[in-house]
Amino acid sequence: MGVALSITALPVLARILAELKLLTTDIGRMAMSAAAVNDVAAWILLALAIALSGSGSPLVSFLILLSGGGFVVFAALFLRPMLAWMASNSPEGEPVKEVYICATLSIVLAAGFVTDTIGIHALFGAFVVGIVVPKEGPFARVLIEKVEDLISGLFLPLYFVSSGLKTNVATISGGISWALLALVIFNACLGKIGGTIIASLTMKVPFREAVTLGFLMNTKGIVELIVLNVGKDRKGLNDETFAIMVLMALFTTFNTTPIVMGIYKPARQAAPYKHRKIERGDTDSRCFN
Repeated sequence: MGVALSITALPVLARILAELKLLTTDIGRMAMSAAAVNDVAAWILLALAIALSGSGSPLVSFLILLSGGGFVVFAALFLRPMLAWMASNSPEGEPVKEVYICATLSIVLAAGFVTDTIGIHALFGAFVVGIVVPKEGPFARVLIEKVEDLISGLFLPLYFVSSGLKTNVATISGGISWALLALVIFNACLGKIGGTIIASLTMKVPFREAVTLGFLMNTKGIVELIVLNVGKDRKGLNDETFAIMVLMALFTTFNTTPIVMGIYKPARQAAPYKHRKIERGDTDSRCFN
């Protein structure tokens, strides 16, 4: 639950920032950078949580963590140079060879199989491969274009449907359950928003931008659902807790856009320049010619 509460959904955050036209602003770049670091840390913590919950033996958990660390080192030392070679042979202005695309997707599947065999999760292996893919040049962009429509148009909706079918809101019954839902939402907002505001103010960020950044960092989404599904599959979450966490994710995400629109309006900062015309100039100003 700690990992689920601490996650910031990077894809959802990017869409919200783009919708609000804040993606290229200072606050947008700051939010995206912080969310990227947050996501990496969350995946590491998720791998740690899965390793610790997978077996009652501390030795087995240690071996799982050691194997996971070895896989990360292998990806950095061997997979990254291989993918960098493919990227270097895909210059700008020329089509990326289909064999490179197929090889990369095969590496993703193999990495997922390896990490699942280790005992962490298949998603962790795919995530590590995504990190080590070189972002310079057209290689990564073409790779995204090849798989984005299939994933966004077919696999993601099916995953959301699967998560919705697992969510039984009827299990939240009685005053105690609803009070627990309110407490989870309060703790999630207080921890994420409050922590972000404190860290931002420490770094001399203006208060309004710090509050805005706090609400942006409280965005949940697909990554949250992945963590919750992993917890449910590992028997770490019962039906009631799973439903509470899903509703918390929906509540925090749906509130982000209207709240940010209400508290952060950079367009207002340009208001003093609206009437800067010759006829509205100061008639009492002196001429030094």
